[in-house]
Amino acid sequence: MTCSTDRHELAVPAARDGVVEAVSYRPDHHQGRPVLLVPGAGGSLDSEPVVALAEAVARCGHRVVRANLVHHQAGRRAPRAETAVPGFREILTAAEVLLGTPREEPWILGGRSYGGRVASLAVATGTTAAGLLFSGYPLHPPGRPDRLRVDHWPNIGVPCLFLQGDHDPLADLSLLRTHRRKLPRRSDVVVVPGGDHALRVTGARSPDRVPRSPTAALAEVEPELARWLRER
Repeated sequence: MTCSTDRHELAVPAARDGVVEAVSYRPDHHQGRPVLLVPGAGGSLDSEPVVALAEAVARCGHRVVRANLVHHQAGRRAPRAETAVPGFREILTAAEVLLGTPREEPWILGGRSYGGRVASLAVATGTTAAGLLFSGYPLHPPGRPDRLRVDHWPNIGVPCLFLQGDHDPLADLSLLRTHRRKLPRRSDVVVVPGGDHALRVTGARSPDRVPRSPTAALAEVEPELARWLRER
């Protein structure tokens, strides 16, 4: 499948200079819901794990927009995730305009780590979505499984997909499997064996001793990703 990729500036009033950078993917024969993906706290739209996720979704036939959050664009440290929600909503509105999708057509929202959490908080507080797609959801701070970031989960009324490494210090998988019962709709967890928070696999952690980049790791779980996307 061929796919056109273009770089844009999205009009986002909350951002410095009123714009954030974004990249769009438009498969020639696209299908299903469009997808908005945003980066982790310290990354950017061009971080390898974000690009890998966007490319995997586009290979599944979906239009994708990956975009900076407001603090990325300004070169600032990430604020509390709740504080980033208004800017995220403005980015979604600008992405809808970019792809020309009707306002009544819900998107799949998500991203990497902090970005996925921001998307989940937006949905929990009223943003319409067809589903939430997480790459390395930050379930808790490193080494602090007692500080879970799940209080808003009972208010998330859409299906969720978690792409998680089993060596992620920010997500104890046993806790994730336990607490996802708080989600009102179906949730699925796809595990990358040996994967860290970025879904990167070192040779020492790999079951077959072969290291994998986030792109290679996602390619191996792409059938599960494609199936989940089709169901939305």
